[in-house]
Amino acid sequence: MDPVPFIPHTDSLLAVIGTGIAVHLIFKKIEAHDPRISLPLILGVPLALSGLYLPHVASFSKAALIAFPLFWTSTLTSIALYRLSPWHPLAKYPGPILCKLSKFYLAFMSTGGKQHLYYAQLHEKYGDAVRVGPNEIVIRDVNAVASILGNNGLPKGPFWDGRVPEDQIVKPLIAIRDKTEHTRRRRPWTRALSTTALKDYEDLVIKRVNQLIEALATQPSPVDLTKWISYFAYDTMSDLAGGTEMMAQGDASSLWLLLEAGQKNAIFMGQVPWLGKLYLRYPKFAEDLKAFRAYAKNRAMIRRKGTSPHKDIFHYLMDEDNVASIPPTPEEIISDGGLAIIAGSDTTSSAITHLFYFLMTHPTNYNRLQKEIDDNSDNLQDGTKQAHMPYLNAVINEALRLYPPVLSGSQRTPDEGSGGKMLGSYFLPEGNNVFLSTYSLHRDPRCFSPLPDTFLPERWLAEQQRVELEPKIFSNANEYIHNTAAFIPFSQGPTNCAGKNLAYLEMRMAVCLIMNRLEVKLQEGYNPQRWNDDMLDYFVTKKGVLPIVVTARQPEKF
Repeated sequence: MDPVPFIPHTDSLLAVIGTGIAVHLIFKKIEAHDPRISLPLILGVPLALSGLYLPHVASFSKAALIAFPLFWTSTLTSIALYRLSPWHPLAKYPGPILCKLSKFYLAFMSTGGKQHLYYAQLHEKYGDAVRVGPNEIVIRDVNAVASILGNNGLPKGPFWDGRVPEDQIVKPLIAIRDKTEHTRRRRPWTRALSTTALKDYEDLVIKRVNQLIEALATQPSPVDLTKWISYFAYDTMSDLAGGTEMMAQGDASSLWLLLEAGQKNAIFMGQVPWLGKLYLRYPKFAEDLKAFRAYAKNRAMIRRKGTSPHKDIFHYLMDEDNVASIPPTPEEIISDGGLAIIAGSDTTSSAITHLFYFLMTHPTNYNRLQKEIDDNSDNLQDGTKQAHMPYLNAVINEALRLYPPVLSGSQRTPDEGSGGKMLGSYFLPEGNNVFLSTYSLHRDPRCFSPLPDTFLPERWLAEQQRVELEPKIFSNANEYIHNTAAFIPFSQGPTNCAGKNLAYLEMRMAVCLIMNRLEVKLQEGYNPQRWNDDMLDYFVTKKGVLPIVVTARQPEKF
């Protein structure tokens, strides 16, 4: 007997379409990112609806082939129309249509590592506030900095939910979204990175810088400065947080390779958090990232069980001075110890390598800094005195301005129940997210002029010295704009980078001691543009090879 031919049934059709729209409304209401909720909705509902077509087709499978596409089409159409409609909460913000329709567009874009440049292009085209997702905007406006990052700013957004496994009950400090919990967990970090603690760390940093200098001086040319600065930063954090040796032993465990390989997956998962939760559940996915985190966790566990010959970060994380009213749990210690190794080494290595890149491509600035270092040769191992060397700090700040450690900033979202918040002159409704684009803000000519895209350390000096060194650029005071409220290389407010002062200590010490004993130049024939082309923004910065030639300085030069 021939199958009963399919005859469209108006009631069945309307039921499936109506249910598809209803599921969209459910997703909109509860943000069903938990697969235990979302999978029954997107698979179970159309499966049940397939029964409506059984009277019209010969088998359940054929009924499903009708119900599933019809259901999904109606749901997706409803979602698309709403996201592009004037009734969407972010409708007034301009942006690419593909970004408004789906976060997948920006997620795929970000895996190319040029997200910071994409944001900059969007700001040039659309303005200071651009819609880059169905429920997300990116802002380039100094007037919004305090309301986003300040003491009464916004908590972190769901970006971190997709980067940290759900079964990790105790999250690292950087991934904690609850303000109260973040404040509690931040306290030992504040003690560990206080001015007093940093003074205790100086000798450790000096020892590692001297080891770096010996390594650079004895390697055959060309030397990959990126690799050796990364090793130095890692070994320094190892001294402070229980890791291993790289400058002496090399990267035998391929840790940097694991870290960098995992970041491409991590940035995608952060952009689409619900997918990240699924992704991290399965052992074969994100293996590189998981392997590096497992290593960091293991090193933290070893340090927790052992002792250190000196006060290190773990001394404070473990509350060995017994000053905390609520002692930290073993899980908190291990989680934050792993964070110290990852976050502390990567951001510092990026900052130092960028700094030397700029100096080597700007010989005049190199020579000016060299003179200041030579004039202060008696103070080069004193972190306090280094902090008062004007040109050194101008060079560091200018490198951080042009290439901040986290190029695209971090995601924030309004407090639950707040209804939303004014961010400068922009209103962000509750349930939506915002990025403050650090790279774009730092190069905004309304905040830094003249020549906002140019390496110009003199902009950080006092007026008299600034004009004396660069009279053609700074002689007209009316053209000089220097708004440090827009300078946020380590973020700002209660959730800023806890290791900011340690990073400055390492940068100053490394630059002073290296330039005191060595001359470094780019390898002949190296195209400096490659540095920009090879640099990738995966929240952490993946850097290319920086080939240099190293020469020991002659005694008469200093």
